[in-house]
Amino acid sequence: MGTRVASYSEKGGVGKSALAAGLAAAARKRRMEGQPGVVFAGDLDPRGTLTAELGAIDAAFTMNDLLAMDPKGESGLAADAFTNASEAWSGVRVLASERPLAHRETDPSAGLEFRLRISLNGVDGDDDFTVFDLPPRAGGKLVSSGLVAATHVVIPATLDEDGRIGAAEAMDTIRMVQQTMNPGLKVVAIVPSIVPGGKSTLGDAIGKHLAATYGDLYRDDLAIPRHAVRQATRFACVPVTGQPGKEALALSTAYDRILTAVGESV
Repeated sequence: MGTRVASYSEKGGVGKSALAAGLAAAARKRRMEGQPGVVFAGDLDPRGTLTAELGAIDAAFTMNDLLAMDPKGESGLAADAFTNASEAWSGVRVLASERPLAHRETDPSAGLEFRLRISLNGVDGDDDFTVFDLPPRAGGKLVSSGLVAATHVVIPATLDEDGRIGAAEAMDTIRMVQQTMNPGLKVVAIVPSIVPGGKSTLGDAIGKHLAATYGDLYRDDLAIPRHAVRQATRFACVPVTGQPGKEALALSTAYDRILTAVGESV
């Protein structure tokens, strides 16, 4: 398989979907510059934030359809489920979300958490990169599906109480998955997210707490700055890596650094 990265926090509003889109944009840019491989994106959040940003809202075959199917050990079913992203995101293949995906949380079928991984087997190769956007909730079948299919996890954490709680609870769920369904899953980093410019007493305190709690997993060198261009690119459904200006460059650089950190942990 290729590299599969889950963007995960158990709190909303911490930049989880933004990180997923940013990693997809950074990986796409590298492919456009000659790096081999394909960029895939899987949206496991029923709200479909990443799906909308990548322009895949009219997909005929969705993540919900895929998880509702029992592969019975048959690999590669995801090959038919990926759809092309919009022209602005050309080259990216999307496994799209839709609101009915929420029903999979109460699906009583045995082994649902393994269906995504099984369906991806044989679809992505060594040079390919996949990013999963997970819903901001404590465990559940959709989160477990993403963490079982992933090879790596990056946790975005705003430097406030929501970011701290989201990271702590995400780590609890990840450890459970590592001990049971996916022992090879690697946590790449907890990264400061949507970081404002200037000094912040609370931000400094939260950052120190995260560093003291998680040691080298907390990477303030991978901080993602807060810039208005992020919301502008989300609204326009375009990758930040193709936009002009210092703010877009700062965000693009941050996402590329995180992508490099993922590669270094392989």
